[in-house]
Amino acid sequence: MFAKASDGPLPLPQGGYKVYSRIQFVDLTTQHPVRDKALGDTLEVSFKSQLDQLYRLHNPAVRNLQFVERVPHESCDLQITGTYTLRAFGNRGMHTTVTVENLRTGETQSFEAAGDAFETTELLAQDVFHEFQKTRFPAQAKVYGRNLTLLFKGSINRPTETKMYDLYKQSLIACEMRGGRVSTEKELIAVATLGDYGGGVSVGHNGAYTDYWSVESGRVYVAPWSQSTSATSLNPTEQLNYLCVR
Repeated sequence: MFAKASDGPLPLPQGGYKVYSRIQFVDLTTQHPVRDKALGDTLEVSFKSQLDQLYRLHNPAVRNLQFVERVPHESCDLQITGTYTLRAFGNRGMHTTVTVENLRTGETQSFEAAGDAFETTELLAQDVFHEFQKTRFPAQAKVYGRNLTLLFKGSINRPTETKMYDLYKQSLIACEMRGGRVSTEKELIAVATLGDYGGGVSVGHNGAYTDYWSVESGRVYVAPWSQSTSATSLNPTEQLNYLCVR
């Protein structure tokens, strides 16, 4: 199974979006009205249920996607539509997409997943939730009693034979180009308590065994070790993350 999202994000209003309640999933390969409606309704209910579970799990301060019932289509901000193709990945598989359209501007963003019906709606809900609930940069955070501007979260992928310190220097340059600096270790740890969906970043939750982050003073913070070490003493990693602040 896999999931993929197109480039984005759509602009986010301060109070979140009102989303038209009906999602219509259309079969792209057949014209079977009874089966199409039954499976389409199943995908709609499953997608909404998975999305609701994510909101209950993470409990963000603002729900940026709110399905509204008994509200005219033209009074909503967003509409979500879906498609599916059966047997694209074997007898039990399907390829499913959802497209989120801004009804005010016409902008769209699409997401896709493959697997069985449950897998695809689960993956699509995760991608849509992440896209609309993740921290939008620049963001403000209060760290140790003072205001800190979070400018950007980025990562550098290691080309062949690159040393860790070379990646570290690239992260410094990236933050300088954005008018900031890499965070200190204490700042990164503090911002990580907020997480991706609380106005900060998530550290050590990328599914990998180790998670590397540039911090000030020539050091790299390594999760889950929860400590930093000199960038010159580490072997190169596949990816070095950094948080630019000001």
